[in-house]
Amino acid sequence: MSASSQTIPDLYTLDQIQAITDTATFRNDLIKAISQGFVAFENGLFVAAPIQTLGAPPTIPFVANHPNYAAQTCVKSGYFAQHPYYVIKVASGGTPWPNSGLLQVYSQRTGRLEALLLDEGVLTELRTAAVGALAAQLLAPKCILRIGVLGTGVQARYQLLLLQSVTECREVLVWGRNRQHTEKFQAEMKHSGWKVEIATAVDDLLSKCDLVLTTTCAREAILGKSVSKLSKKGQLIVCIGSDAPGKRELSDVVLNTAELLVADHVPQSRERGEFQYLDSSKVAGIIPFGALIGQPEFHRKDSGDDRTILFDSSGVALQDCVIAQMVYDALQKARTL
Repeated sequence: MSASSQTIPDLYTLDQIQAITDTATFRNDLIKAISQGFVAFENGLFVAAPIQTLGAPPTIPFVANHPNYAAQTCVKSGYFAQHPYYVIKVASGGTPWPNSGLLQVYSQRTGRLEALLLDEGVLTELRTAAVGALAAQLLAPKCILRIGVLGTGVQARYQLLLLQSVTECREVLVWGRNRQHTEKFQAEMKHSGWKVEIATAVDDLLSKCDLVLTTTCAREAILGKSVSKLSKKGQLIVCIGSDAPGKRELSDVVLNTAELLVADHVPQSRERGEFQYLDSSKVAGIIPFGALIGQPEFHRKDSGDDRTILFDSSGVALQDCVIAQMVYDALQKARTL
């Protein structure tokens, strides 16, 4: 093929992407599409390649001798059967980096690169938050009085953004390791319509909140270290932060006393999610999210359902494929208008 006949892939900037994604309609549609994607995954209609994680322990760090180092680059890829594209996602972030990344969209018919979505990691944040919102929609108490948030970073903000679609609760109790960052989070979320109180102790999230979201990059247990049992009935804990070997946010007490365990992808959760640390006797009881979606008997009942439920999201490539196709299709449509 000559250079003059070479097909150049479409390239879209963050501004172009956010013109598509920054609407409530897109966020609602994303939650629905993610749900359908997990069902397809459970039915064997999605193929995911092994995840690549670079720069994070136990591998050599990118930046030597940096205090509070927490950087990593994650590469996820896969495709749905009989869909037009396959997707490779590269996302980077963590101290000392800002978030960055892109999604590569390829044709299943020709194998050629069709588009580059230069999203700077935003689509990863959105698709991650959409899973948290979907878990809350299916498994949280029907009347949420207060939401607990562990962590004050970018994903904590996106979790609340997507939760607006599935709950009317706007009361938040937040705990962060850095007081300055926590106060900044409080002020920013106030402008977005949230009433945010700062917790005096991290385990107040467990005793005072109906829905708890954990969003840190911690490598040791933070939540539940001071408790001997879970006292709050009917609680949902959504674990977001653990997405690489060695990461964890929950104490053994929290992990091993929950009455229902759900994982986005059980083998992956055992390898790199919160369930790395689950008692081996409880592993067989973990329910795959895609199976649970199609089985209403496992969903939270309208009343009298006092189960403590723990959902672990380690991040599955199907989420990247879903959001990449949604955005790329919308961008192509916008070009023809």
